[in-house]
Formats: sequence, C-alpha cells, structure tokens
Amino acid sequence: MMASMCLLAMADNHARTRGIGLYPGRACENFAPTMTVDNTYRNVALHRAAIASSSIDYNLTAQLATDGITSTAKPNTLTVSTPDGMLDLRNKERAFDQNIHTSNFLKGEDTYLQMHWDGTLPQANAIAFDVKIAYYPDKATKGYSIEILGSDNGTKWKRLYADAGRGLPGNATKQMVSSDPNKQTDVVRLPLRALLKTFPIGDFHQKYLRVRFRMPGCAYWEVSSLDFKRSGSITEVTPAWNFSSAWVADGRQEQWLKVDLGTKADFDRVRLHWIESPQQGKIQTSQDGYTWTDAAPLTASKRAVQEIACKGSARYVRLLLQKPGPTGRYALAEMEVMGRGGLTAKPAKVRGMEDGRYWLDGGNWQLCRAGDTQWIPATVPGTVLTSYANIGALPQTNFDNNLRQVSESFFNSDFNYRNTFTVPAEYTGKQVWLNFNGINWKAEISLNGSPIGKIEGAFKRGRFNVTKYLKAGENTLEVKVIHNAHPGIVKIKNEESTDLNGGALGADNPTFHASIGWDWITSTPGREVGIWNDVYLNATNGVSVADPMVTTKLNTPDTLATMTPIVRVSNGLDRAVDAIVRGWIGQIKFEKKVRLDANTTQDVSFLPTDYPQLRDRKMRLWWPNGMGEPYLYDAGYTVEMDGTSDSIRYKAGIREVSYQNMDTALQIFFNGHRLDPKGGNWGFSETNLNYRGREYDAAVRYHRDMNFTMIRNWVGQIGDEEFYEACDKYGIVVWQDFWLANPWDGPDPYNENMFMDNANDYIYRIRQHASIGIYVGRNEGYPPATLDQALRKSIAREHPQLGYISSSADDGVSGHGPYWAVPADWYFAHTGEKFHSERGLPNIVSYESLQRMLAPEHLWPQSISWAQHDFTQKGAQRGASFNEMIATRFGQIQSAKAFTEQAQWINYDLHRAMYESAQQTRQGMLMWMSHPCWPSMVWQTYDYYLEPTAAYFGIKKACEPLHVQLNAHTKQIEVVNTTLQAHQLEIVEEQFDIKGNKISTRTHRTGVAEDQTVRVAELQSADLPIRLVRLTLKENGKKVTDNFYIEARSDADYQALKALPEAKLQFGQHFEQQGDEMVGHMTVKNLSDVPAYYVRLNLKGSDGEQILPVLYEDNYFTLLPGEEKTVKVSYRVEDSH
Repeated sequence: MMASMCLLAMADNHARTRGIGLYPGRACENFAPTMTVDNTYRNVALHRAAIASSSIDYNLTAQLATDGITSTAKPNTLTVSTPDGMLDLRNKERAFDQNIHTSNFLKGEDTYLQMHWDGTLPQANAIAFDVKIAYYPDKATKGYSIEILGSDNGTKWKRLYADAGRGLPGNATKQMVSSDPNKQTDVVRLPLRALLKTFPIGDFHQKYLRVRFRMPGCAYWEVSSLDFKRSGSITEVTPAWNFSSAWVADGRQEQWLKVDLGTKADFDRVRLHWIESPQQGKIQTSQDGYTWTDAAPLTASKRAVQEIACKGSARYVRLLLQKPGPTGRYALAEMEVMGRGGLTAKPAKVRGMEDGRYWLDGGNWQLCRAGDTQWIPATVPGTVLTSYANIGALPQTNFDNNLRQVSESFFNSDFNYRNTFTVPAEYTGKQVWLNFNGINWKAEISLNGSPIGKIEGAFKRGRFNVTKYLKAGENTLEVKVIHNAHPGIVKIKNEESTDLNGGALGADNPTFHASIGWDWITSTPGREVGIWNDVYLNATNGVSVADPMVTTKLNTPDTLATMTPIVRVSNGLDRAVDAIVRGWIGQIKFEKKVRLDANTTQDVSFLPTDYPQLRDRKMRLWWPNGMGEPYLYDAGYTVEMDGTSDSIRYKAGIREVSYQNMDTALQIFFNGHRLDPKGGNWGFSETNLNYRGREYDAAVRYHRDMNFTMIRNWVGQIGDEEFYEACDKYGIVVWQDFWLANPWDGPDPYNENMFMDNANDYIYRIRQHASIGIYVGRNEGYPPATLDQALRKSIAREHPQLGYISSSADDGVSGHGPYWAVPADWYFAHTGEKFHSERGLPNIVSYESLQRMLAPEHLWPQSISWAQHDFTQKGAQRGASFNEMIATRFGQIQSAKAFTEQAQWINYDLHRAMYESAQQTRQGMLMWMSHPCWPSMVWQTYDYYLEPTAAYFGIKKACEPLHVQLNAHTKQIEVVNTTLQAHQLEIVEEQFDIKGNKISTRTHRTGVAEDQTVRVAELQSADLPIRLVRLTLKENGKKVTDNFYIEARSDADYQALKALPEAKLQFGQHFEQQGDEMVGHMTVKNLSDVPAYYVRLNLKGSDGEQILPVLYEDNYFTLLPGEEKTVKVSYRVEDSH
C-alpha cells in the first residue's frame, strides 16, 4: 500500500480550529475556560489530572487524589466472592445492578454468594431474589434450602432467614438450558426454574452477608438480582452510591500515581493525606511524564498527614509506592503539591446578545458537587464531566484507558450550577423568558433565591417566565442538576468481549442510555449529567412563536406545490389577547389574526383553501442526496401584539413525504419518487456530547460525500439542533428513533408520563426540518403498548404527513446484523427483500489515528487496550474473524503499522460489497455504524478524529447514484440507477494480470430506467490465481465512473501480491483558496511496471500534521503501470495548519 504526503503551507489568517480530535473544535463554539499560569503560592496539584498504575475499583480512582476533598474515613468498598474465590470487577456487582440480563452463575449442589462491605454498611430489611435454577431432574429429589447469613467479621455467622422445601424451589419455566452456563453449545439440556421471592432479613447492618444455596441435583444457580430493600424500596448497596474520596490500590505489587500540573511549576513541599500509608516509597518528578528523577524518599509515618520537603521544578510529580503498611494496600485521600506556577482556569466570555436572544453560554458559570463546598469554573453547555476535564482535573478521557481513572462514585451525584448575569437593557418593560435547551437528567431551577421551575428528562426544553424574579443589576441563577436514578454499573471490556450492552439506565429514559456502555462506546462516568445544551434569555410582549413546520402536497406530474404552514403560538399572559401572526416562505407571505386565551399554546395553521398564494405554486423542492438539490427557503414568523412581540426564522424545505407497505416492506417516497435509503446508524454524537455546529457539518458532509441518503438517529441519542440543520443542508434523510433500546438492553421507562412529555416536546422541536423522514418507536423490538399508541397519536397530531413504525427490525423492515466480517460474496447471497436497518463489520483506523488512540506501549500486539476501544475477539464484532482474514490474505502481521495498512484492503472490499449487494433490490440498507462517537476500531466510516478510512471510499463507490458493479456471488456485471432519469450506457470490461498486463477487453451496452438494477453480462472467465478487473461506465462516450476489483481464486492467493516490488509514484499538487475552502487537485502517476495497489492520499500541513476533516474525490485506489490520476481535494481553511 502506497501513501503520499502532501505538505501544504498555511492559508491566510483565518481563525483556526483547536486541533485534531479536540471538540468543540471551533473557538466560537467552545465555552471551556482558558488555562493560564498562576504564580501565587498554593496547592498546584488541586484539580489536576492524576493517573495511577491501578485502582481497586472504578470508584476509588486516581482522580480523587487531587479533588480537594481530604477524607479521613475508611474508603467504601465491596468484595463479592463464591467458593471459587473473589469475583473480578466485571462480575462482582451483577447481582446488584438492577439488570435482569446480567447474572452470577454459582455451580454445584452446595454453593454461596458472599458480600463484604468495608466503610459505609448497607441498611436493609429484605432482599428480593430473582434466581434461576438449572437442575438434573433425576437427581433433584431431596429438596432444597436457601440460607441468608450475616456476620460482623466473616467468621461468625448469624442466620437472618432460611427457606427450605422438600420439592423444587420456585416455579417451572418452559425454558431448557445448557448444563454448563459458560458454554455456547452443550450436550445436556436441563429444565430451568425461576425463583422470584422477597425474603425478610431483619434490620441488617453488618459487614458480611452470605446467601447459601443447597440442592442435590442442581447444576447451577443463576443469580440475576439480589435487590436489597428497606421499607419496600430498593436501597443501593454498591460503592458507586456511597462516595468516599480516596485513591486505593492493592499493595501486593508496586503502585504509582502521577499528577500532571499542566505546565512546569516550582514547588517546595508535598503534603500527603493518608488513610492507609506505605512503609516505603519515593516522590519523583518528570518533565515529560515518562522519565523520572527521585526527589524525596517516602518512609513509614504514623501521621495521617505526611509533609515532605521536596524542592523541585517540573510538570509531573509521581508517588512511587513500594511497600504497603499493615493493611496490605495504599489509600491516599489527597496529594498536595505546594508551590507556584501550574495552571488555573479563567472562565470563557459569555456568548451574549445574538439575534434578540441573550445567550448564557460561557460566562461565569460555576459548578459544585452536591455536598461539597469547592466551586470550579463550569463549561456551559457541557456535561459535568466535560467541565472537570476542561479545567485539567481529568486526564484526556478518550485516550487509551484513561476514562477508568475517573471516579464513578464522584460523578454519580447531583451537581449545583450557579451563574450571574445582568438583564439586557433592551428587555426593559418586556416579558423575559429563561430557556434551557437540554439538561440531564432532571433539574430544579432558582433565580435570585426563588424556585422558578423544574425540568424532567434529557430531551425536554425548559421555558420559564422570569419577569417577576428579575432585579436591576446582577441576578443569580442556580440550577440543581439531578443525576440518573438508575445509572447501572461500568461495562468492562476484555480481549474476548465488550460485556453486555446497556442496562438499568433504560429505566430513566428519556436519557443518554448509551452512556452506560455498549459494544461501541465505553461507560461514561456521570452518564452525561449536566447542562448539556444551550441556555438563553429572550423577551416578548407576552406572545411568542415557536416550532414552525410546513406540509406539502404536490400535484403530479407538474409538481406544483400546495403548502400548509403551521406555527405554535403561545400567550404567556394572564389574560386573553388578540394577535396577528405573519409568516413567509421565500417571497410568499401570509398572515392571520388569532384570539389567544390566557396562558395557552396552540398550533396556528394557514390552510391553502384560505390562502391562494399557498396553492399550486412552482417551488424549488427539497430532495434527498443524489435525487436533486436539497433546496431550503428562508422562512419565518412574527407575532404582533402591542408591536412585534416575537419572531422566528428557519430554513424551510418544500417536500412531500409518503409511504407504501409500511407493515410489510417499507418504501419511502420523496416528491413522488422512491428513496433508496443508503446510510448508517449514529449511536451517539460524541462520548461527552462535545459536538457543535462545526463537527455536525463535517460529519454529515462526509455522509453526503459517501453518496449516503439517510442517517438513523439510533435510540434518539442525538438531540442537538445542529445535527438536523446539517442533514437539511446536505440532503440526508433522518430516521428518528425514540428513546427505547432493544428490550434486552435495559428495562422499559419507569415514568411513561415523563417519556411522553419529552417525546411531545421533541416532535414539536424537530418538525421544522425537511430532513425528518420517519419516526420509529423502538430499536429491535416493540414499545410498551401504551407508549406505542401514544407515540403514534402524537406524531399524527404534531407532525402530520410523517410516518411511524413501531420497531426498527420487524414487520416492514429487517435488522439484526451481521456485525462481523464475512466474505464479499456472502452479502450478495443474502440480500433481503426489506429495508435492512443494521449491518456492519470492524473498520480499523489508520496508523496515525491508532497512535492518537493508544499509548505507545499498547500499539502492538493487540491487547486489552485494543479491546477497550471495541476490538474484541468475540462479541458482535468478532475481531478474530477479521484477524483471520488479514492473516489469510497477507500472512502473519508483525506491527501495528502493517496491520492498519493491510486492514484497509478488508475495510474497502467488504464495505463496498455490503452496499453493492444491497443495490440488488435497492430496498435500503443502513450500516452499523457510519459514525464513531469515540476512538474505536469497529463500525464506522471515518474515525473519531474525522479521518476517512478505506471503507469510506468503498462505500462512496458502491453508493454512486449511477453505478457499475461486479456481483461477487454470481460474477454478473450490473448497473444500478438511483437517479430520477433513465440512461443509455456503455460498459467497458477490462481484465489484467497481477502485474497489470491486459488480458481481455469487452464492451457492453444497456439501458437502465429510474430506480432499477440491470444485469448486463457475466464476467469473462480467466484462469488466473489473481486477476484485476476494471469496469468503466460511459454515457454518450464520456466516462461516468469506474470500479476496480482485485479478484482471487482464494483468499490465500492474495499473498502473491507481496512478491511484487513496491511501485514508484510521482506526485503533483495545486491548491487555491475559494471562500472558506482550500480546493486543490493532486496528481499521482505510477512510474513503475507493476500496479500500485490501494494508493492512499494523506494530506498534511506544513507542520507535518494531518489536515482533518478533508474531502477526497477518491482514495485507496489502484494505478496500473504508467497510469495517472488526478484527485480533487478540499478542506476548510480553518482546519489548515
């Protein structure tokens, strides 16, 4: 594989983005504090990022050593064991995570599950059991017993409750299970019984609890849930719910903790607040975080606070702990480094007045954990986690496994925000409204000490009339953000699998359910708690307009449009009023006088029967990508009552959406023409919700460039307006899910009223967007009947003309993968007759991106670090099968660089085949997934750093509106047409040997109608282990496109390519600035007498760093001997460097 690196000088003096992988990337959209050097004498380690060699769990992590909280209490821990020993971090809390799909399996006729709490002890008087029993019927004839035992020391036990019987426990089920729960296949199938019962345990408040299970003939007990209860309600017993501030590590091995001061600092003392101190260790310093110099010894001390004279000047300070004290572990409450320098946070400027709104983004927001007294500068909009990251209190959370250095229990908390502002003078005498576009999970809001309202649910806007609470001068806004009630437990990925998807967090929907962890996203501490979207003030005379939309009916075939504009009008006054609502779409204007009752909101419609200017108009239509221009009109409304009270402007797309066969084989039509839905699933925007307008524009623009037509907003996890704006702009249809994951991935929402309150508001919020194509109730299942009916009614009422289906993978659509690499011909042999909502495979990043993702020592060989970024050997992605393909084609790989390069062949070929196969019927195919929310090695088209992989270009080729392809299963040459016109075409079929020598040429002619796939001819046979096939599509003698395949009789035959010499390439380039874009052409010529396979263009700036995002007309292409190719390349000026 060849790579070209084009060095470009920096363009003009435009403002630059912050750097690759730093989001928000555009300075004007980033409201993080500025970090500045502070030379006052202080604790320079306070709220500075700390990383440790290990921690005993995901609560007592390195972060807590610099959080400013000097606890003296014993840290809260939980140890869970069975007769086989202690359970590891992945398994020990499965019985307490309120997820019936996670379990502990206890094998044998006499076994137990034992819990040991240290620190805060649980308080409960009952335990609700959800236990299943697999047994041998011929042996299970002597009854059973279950004992619940308590102890203060783990040796002397007191029976708290006993249950026994001569028969079998629980109730029979119809299920038959394996005799070994750890095996995928089995020889013996056993019956299963279910025990759902609550046992009283008195007033339990002890360190140890043991549940002993005895039953002759039992194969195993599957403990799904042990829910501790007090007075009928579940009481949490895991340490994530009992915060204690300390870093705790196992003393059986050498441990270290390093603190990054942010920049070089001068210090003279280190103060250590021990809970369990070492007997031996060192204080070390470093300038780079890798090379360490001893600064002072650590010796045994009986003092809780140990102060060590330690004069130094460095960026990093490390504790190296070599011998523990009597407890056998290390527990550090706080590490203080006293000195000058280091970094402190200076708040960003407030966004302020724009277009009549006073934006409270940025400014002097502060944040404090509930129960704490330390306030930090907050980033608003942004999650709580983002705020701590932006002041330097956390390490780079998306790098390597750094996120597990962040404490679960610290962020599993409510948080308090506060801000001060002065009301703009132009709001004097008006009704002033405080608006929140998104908080998670709930919020209680006060202004100047007076409660003004609540918000419940992550996708519900908050709008409050605050006129009577405001005062002259400075006003104080306080927001208590309430964290999720059911955050679940950390998903722990290992080399084999990514752990089970989802969990208890589903009970809290609408929320960011994916943040609990899936096989493509890691568990995020705090589960996105915070003020994650914009906050602003606006003023009216009492009447306001919002949530516009326009429905369209086209008269075919002349496509004259008849439109019905609609807008919501609200009267916030305590009296009825008359108002005039005026609207416009382009040059078309309309108005109506309305009567509004006190404190009411209503839809105001402009019916074409009443407004001739809205009937039978020749309009520029909004078309999905590849079908025409996604034209957007300037549109809006004003409402007048005692002058202009309020106004709204938006982009209106005129299109008619219709459907056929929704319950059997869904088809979607835009403006009377059937859509070929080609696209991908977006599971999340960015793991910390840090995408803004620049990132959404770049990512959706990539989708347009790949010739995609649709994005699925999976489980409704993306709630930013900028996402829909980008889809409108680039002609990408949105499949909009609601907040219901696969029923296996978590419980149904516990509060259906809150769910529908969010759903109704959200439909109103997004209905203005022409890109909305369909609503879907649930991922891979059906919503609860009550929600299904309510959603269907809400859409019909609030977004007329838009369709709704209940499930993403049933009835009129299909789904369920596969999600791993399969041979190209498999896709063609398994083409369905329905719109397929999920199919994908691993997609390995470039070597440059891998270096950004992992620490140098973790790049190779593949290890737990790869698994933590989703490349596991088993699970849905089945990395082992991908590795096997690489090894078969290219032999054993010896380095990360070689692996990432060779992987691009697989990326390109299989993703192209996946989409080309879908073009057999053109019913629609959405890949799993087209967008990554964090640095991952699976299920993406470009990576987290916005670099397109080879898969991107294979997809771009396969999804061309007018396309020629080779059916990998039948070896038929096919032509696909998804344009709106018929075509008469010529296909040139060329074949070459491995060295690029032509062995045959044929020409074929065919006609192809709109929305049609034509089989042209069978590929001419050639008795070669490897042959190169080029198909060129022409119309009226001009080349439309081509397609190049490297065909092998077997995958092992690809290894012959390794024997070829490396091709020599010649490069040329020319770039010029066009507005805010740099546009250029790069020319590549093969000077060798052998082909150059999968040539990669890799645009770099004058500093040698990649320029990203970037649009390549083509990439990862093959050049035959002597061939030359010119590729158009463009990128935003702001992304140059």
